[in-house]
Order: sequence, then C-alpha cells, then structure tokens
Amino acid sequence: MKTINLLMASALALITVAACQKEPSSQDMDNEYLVYTAPSKDVDLSKYMTFDIADSLLVIGQTAKPYYSQSNNALALIQAFRTNMENRGYIYTPSNPNAELGIQVTYIEKTERYIQYNTDPYWWMDYPGYWPAGYWGNWTGWYYPYPVTYTYTTNALIADMVDLTPVVTGDESQPLTIVWSSYIGGPASSSIYADVQRMRLAINQAFEQSPYLKRAE
Repeated sequence: MKTINLLMASALALITVAACQKEPSSQDMDNEYLVYTAPSKDVDLSKYMTFDIADSLLVIGQTAKPYYSQSNNALALIQAFRTNMENRGYIYTPSNPNAELGIQVTYIEKTERYIQYNTDPYWWMDYPGYWPAGYWGNWTGWYYPYPVTYTYTTNALIADMVDLTPVVTGDESQPLTIVWSSYIGGPASSSIYADVQRMRLAINQAFEQSPYLKRAE
C-alpha cells in the first residue's frame, strides 16, 4: 500500500526519540515488554469508521538495510493489530483508497556488544563472600589482561496510525497526521517465537490502555 509506505520516515523519527528516553529496568518489568501509547491531541478517534494496515512488517536492524517481511511471525503481529481494531468496531478495508485510517508496523532489533579488559588479578576483591587476596599468598607481578565480553539484544515494535482522509479528499500535498502511536520494547529472548507471543500480548495491552480508541456506535 503506497500511502502506508510514507510512514517509514515517521517510524525512524520515533525510533530516535524512543532511544533518548530512559526505560524502566527490565528487572522491574516481570519479563514483559514496556508498552507506551500516545494519541494525537484534539483528535476524536471514535469518528473514524474504516482502516487499512500495511501487509508487510518493516524490519530495521537485522540487516544493513531495512526491509519488508511477510513471514509468519510478521503476519502474526500485523494480525494482532487488525484483530484489536476490529474488536473496537473499526472496519478493515484492505487496499481501499477510501480507508480513513492507515497503520504501519515496524520491528526494530538492536544488539550491543561490550568488551572490557581486566588487568587486576584480584578482580574479586571486596566482593561479599570471597576470600581476601592474601588468603592464597601475596601474588605479585604482571598479569596478562583478559577480556570480559557480553552481548545484549533488545527489540521493539512501533505502530503508527495515520489519518488518511486528506488523501481521500484528493489533497495529496497535505502531510498525513499521526493520530495514535504505540511503542513496545524490552530485552529480547533467545527465541523469536517467544518474543512474538510476548509482543502479541503487549499489542493487546496497548489497546487495553487506549480506551479512547473505539469507533462510535
């Protein structure tokens, strides 16, 4: 869907903002993702009736260049947004130029690698429960530095919902307005399947904490 593809720039901008915000410690999140949602000011989301959603997931961070995915995992996440929208009374109108709302979903993955060289043979000093350095004798001399390395991977799911009515009315010069956005993110697990299941629950939570996102009856 060409209109939805225009949201890549806004997704990248939101990534930059999210990266500058301090997230809660993962130890305080009960192994679940942080869920952040924000509506646009002075926009009545109940007035809309129809919506469309991009049929591919924009993936950033897994390869050198972003790409669109239609894998089973990608489609499961897209379907979770569609199901929640339909449960709120909105009508799914795929590839319909008259759709009033459009949704783009973006997946971001980031791996940090840390390397620290330790030259102190008594690196365990002052650690509770360990013997002092002199217990085994006062070793002296130069010790070959050894690296301590570890990696840390996080992933996130960003959804932008835009008002497509300027396009419907023919005014293509008018920029699309983001009327609702959600950010889901946290530490990645060793299983992409497990992460997808956690993200699906987080998507449900995003709608749960957005009661204003409901079509008027």
